[in-house]
Amino acid sequence: MIKFERDYKQYSISPISAAFLVLFVTFFLYQVVGGLFTFQFVGLEVTKENAGMVRLFTSISQIIFMFFLTILFAKAIYNDFTNTFRTKKVYPVELLISILGLAIIVMASQIFLYIQSHYINLVKESQPALKQVFDLIDKLNEMVEKTYFNILYMDNFLDYLSIVISVALVPAFCEEFLFRGFVQSSFEKRWSVPLTIFVTSLLFALFHFNPFAIIPLFALGAYFSYVVYLTNSIFYAVILHFLNNFFTITVFSIYKTEDIISAKPEINYPLSSLYFGLVFLIFLFVFTLVILKQQVQKRKPNEKENEDESLP
Repeated sequence: MIKFERDYKQYSISPISAAFLVLFVTFFLYQVVGGLFTFQFVGLEVTKENAGMVRLFTSISQIIFMFFLTILFAKAIYNDFTNTFRTKKVYPVELLISILGLAIIVMASQIFLYIQSHYINLVKESQPALKQVFDLIDKLNEMVEKTYFNILYMDNFLDYLSIVISVALVPAFCEEFLFRGFVQSSFEKRWSVPLTIFVTSLLFALFHFNPFAIIPLFALGAYFSYVVYLTNSIFYAVILHFLNNFFTITVFSIYKTEDIISAKPEINYPLSSLYFGLVFLIFLFVFTLVILKQQVQKRKPNEKENEDESLP
C-alpha cells in the first residue's frame, strides 16, 4: 500500500488552489491530450466499429491523467495518502444501506428527468426565444447520447466485459479518487462540509458534459461525497459508482435502446403520480441516510477502542 507521511505544515500551495489546479490539469490532459491521442488513432467520430478502441484509449487516459496524476499531486502537495483519499475499510452492513440509498436516488433521478422533460417542453412551446436555446442543448445532448450509445453497444459477452471494465470499473476508481479523494479532501481543509459537498458535486456534474442530467449527476455526486465523509472511506463511493454504471450497462445490454441512457426521456406517466413518487422517494432516501448515519456512529466507538488497544 502507498504510504505518505502526514505533514500539513508544509503546504506548497493553498488546498483550494490545489484542488482547482488538479482539476484543470486533469481536464486538460484527459480531455485535450487524451482526446487528441484517441483522435490520432481512431478518428473524430465514435462508431460501433471503433468503439472498442475508443474505450481502450479512454481508460488509459483516465488511469494516467486522472488516477496516477491525482496520487502524484497528493504526494507533492500533502505528502499524505491515507487521509487525502480516506482508505479506511468497508463494513458490509453500511455498504448494504449505502446501496439501498443508491437504488433510491437512481429511481428518484429517473422520475425527476420525466418531470424536467415535461417542463422543458412547456417552456419551448410558450417561450419562442428560449426554444432556440433548448434546441441547441437538444443537439448537444443528442451528440452525447449517440456517442455513449455507440460506446455501450455490444455484440457478445467479451464486448460486455470490456464495457464493464472501461465504463464502470475504471471510471469508478479514477473519478472517485479525483473528486471524492483529492478535491473533496482539499476543500474540507478550508471550507465547511456542506460547502465542500456542494462545490465538489457541482464540479463532478459539470465534468460529465451532460446538459439535461446536471441535477441528477449533482445529486449522485452529493450522495457519494456525503457517504465518503460519513464513513471516512472512499471505497464506498468507488463501489457505489461502479454499481451505478454497471446497472446501466447491464440493462442496456438487455434492451439495447437509447431510452436507457437518455437524459431527456418521454413522459409516460401522469404528472401527479410522478410528483408523488418523487416526494415518497426523497422521504425514503432521507430515512436511509439517517439509518446509515446511526450505523456508522454505532461502530465508531468500537473502532476507536480497537485502535487504542493496538497502540504500544
